[in-house]
Amino acid sequence: MEIHQMLRKQFGLTAAGRFQVHATVKGFFKKVEGPVEPLVERLDGVFAEQRPFPIYFSGYRNDEIGIGLNVSLIEEKPNEELYAFRERVVTAVRPFIAPDCNFVTSDLGNPFEAHITLAFRDIPLSLYDDVLAYLVEAPLPTTPFMARAFHFLEFFNEEWDGRWWQTLTWRLIKSWYLTGLAV
Repeated sequence: MEIHQMLRKQFGLTAAGRFQVHATVKGFFKKVEGPVEPLVERLDGVFAEQRPFPIYFSGYRNDEIGIGLNVSLIEEKPNEELYAFRERVVTAVRPFIAPDCNFVTSDLGNPFEAHITLAFRDIPLSLYDDVLAYLVEAPLPTTPFMARAFHFLEFFNEEWDGRWWQTLTWRLIKSWYLTGLAV
C-alpha cells in the first residue's frame, strides 16, 4: 500500500509495511506440532460455505501499538457477517493453537475489531499524534468493498518477544477466493 511507503519516508516507520495490505480475521498463533494440511482442510470447509460480504470503512482504530482503518462496523454497528465469519475461522483454527502460544490473549482475549493496519509497533510515543494527524489527511480508501480474497500465511521469526517486525518473514500457504452473491 502506498501509505506504508509514505509513512516510511515521512516517519521511518516500517512495521506495518512488513505485511501485505490486509484486514486480519484471525491473528498470529503458534501452531501445534504436525502437518498443516489438517488445518487447511478445516479452513477449506469454512470457505466452501462462505459468500462474499461487505466491508465498510468506519474511521480509525488506534491504540498504544498502532493505527489502522476500522473495518469492523457498518454505520456504527458491528458488521455481523464479518464477526460470524471470524467465529467460524477461529473455531476451525482453535484446535491447532499450541498451549504455549504467546498471541492467544492478544488475539482471542480481546474483543475483535477488524482493521487495516496503517502504522504498527514502531511508532515512537513522541510521534504518535503526528502520525495520526498525517494519516487523517492522507488519501486513504473510503468506499465499501466486498471481502472476497483470503490468505493463510505462515510467519517466521526467532524473536517473537523482541522487535520481531524487523526480521519477520512469511510464506503463503493457501488462498481462497469467494464467489457467488453476498449473503
